[in-house]
Amino acid sequence: MINFFRRIRKKLADDNMPLKYMRYAIGEIVLVVVGILIALQINNWNEQNTIQENIKAQVGALILDLKRDKLSFAEVRGFHAFRVHSVLYLMEQYGSGKDPVLFAEAGEIPVLSETGLFGGPVPETYDKIFIIRSFSWLLRYIHMTARINTMEEFKNTGLLAHFKNQELKTRILDYYDAVYFTFEGDDRDTNPTEMLKKTFTAKGFAYSEAAVLDQPIEVLLSEPTIRAILINIVDESAYRSNISDRMIEHLEQLIQDLEMENQKR
Repeated sequence: MINFFRRIRKKLADDNMPLKYMRYAIGEIVLVVVGILIALQINNWNEQNTIQENIKAQVGALILDLKRDKLSFAEVRGFHAFRVHSVLYLMEQYGSGKDPVLFAEAGEIPVLSETGLFGGPVPETYDKIFIIRSFSWLLRYIHMTARINTMEEFKNTGLLAHFKNQELKTRILDYYDAVYFTFEGDDRDTNPTEMLKKTFTAKGFAYSEAAVLDQPIEVLLSEPTIRAILINIVDESAYRSNISDRMIEHLEQLIQDLEMENQKR
């Protein structure tokens, strides 16, 4: 084909027809430019198609992370709800004569699932097994941490910048910010659980003391410091249980919207 055009060009030059030769040359240049533009467009389309496929895969992995986070929040919600009802029960059995006052941010007393940590409703009378279980979980803590590896990869690869749904992108980023803001202080020394553990030790009680004392409520709650910390646990755990419930609702909608967005790709 190249030889064919060269022969035409040579013939036009030999016949001394510069105008026709110039038209031919311009036409050949235009064809080359058009060919280059078409090739660039095809290459650009292929790159965009690859980016969208990679975004789809990344969003799919992100959805799996969010579903796991949702399960973790369900665990955190139940854990803190049990702690709230444990303290209320211990206070009632001790006969403190007053209910803990919650900060407005803590919300209402969370509902306790009967399939949760105790496996049944809160006893209405003195129950040594429930008391031991209560102190056991009041001296433990579940740390909530969002799974961030997929999200970090999403950002570091530059794919998040190509995610066109700005409203959905903002909701994703807001979710991770909310988790960090709400739960980032779990390991601080001011955490009521850590304060309770230190107070137990300072008062000469081992963590397992509740299981061997004949009257654990009377002995342990007779300490004003322990009672004060338990009241703080009610407030803190009510807040974390309720915020976990809201996080679950938020994640359910976010996951649904991400799945719908991925179906468009």
